[in-house]
Amino acid sequence: MAKDPGYRSNSLVRGLRILECFDHRHPEMTLSEIAAAIGVTSSAAYRFVITLEQEGYLARHDNSYRLAPRVMDMGYRYVRSLDVYDIARQPADQLRNDTGFTVHVSVLDGVEVVYVYRAISDRTMVSNVPVGSRLPAFSTTMGRVLLSGLSAEDLERRFAGYVFAPLIAAAPASLSQLKALLVKDRARGYVAQRSHLATGTFSIAAPILSRHGDVIAAINLSGHELQLKPDPDLIARVCQTARDISQML
Repeated sequence: MAKDPGYRSNSLVRGLRILECFDHRHPEMTLSEIAAAIGVTSSAAYRFVITLEQEGYLARHDNSYRLAPRVMDMGYRYVRSLDVYDIARQPADQLRNDTGFTVHVSVLDGVEVVYVYRAISDRTMVSNVPVGSRLPAFSTTMGRVLLSGLSAEDLERRFAGYVFAPLIAAAPASLSQLKALLVKDRARGYVAQRSHLATGTFSIAAPILSRHGDVIAAINLSGHELQLKPDPDLIARVCQTARDISQML
């Protein structure tokens, strides 16, 4: 019954679409920009925006709106609901302390990685992706690790109609190219390479497994390529930390 289109609340969907309009490229938006983004008139958008403002999800500044702290609070509730978040924090912090490089933990959502924890380095040149960030999985080391745990059928389903937009030539430009990389990633058990998104960044990522052996999260060591190299000892440390977290889940 829940799948019946008659039970779909278009007002709720549009309200959610408004919240999704805001990102690092659009931290603030005017009413007309919001209306254009969700494809409704300004008067219709106004009703949704005012409701979201009154409920604490949007904040108004002059003639623009931005996400309010209540949205972040919901995001952190989600993060804290994940066992991997609670369990990975101490090992991630220890890996950061031992190596001096930033450590991130992420999960897979569709075709994106969502960063759920960060233990930031105090180095001058530092890799720093904030918690809650979403990046295309095919272009990140943790994303590749997470995708390598999926079946061929699941990959096909997730990437059906997906338009690959690689920023550098080394990144996969199609699902077939991605699959070829994932075969090697799966056999290797980790991914270590220069970033396909951020110039000058290098990272080493390894999978975090459930008690049933499924890839449920990933951890990486990330830093400037002048400082972080694919050193066997560092790779071993990242993989061991991933195993330690997996054993605690």
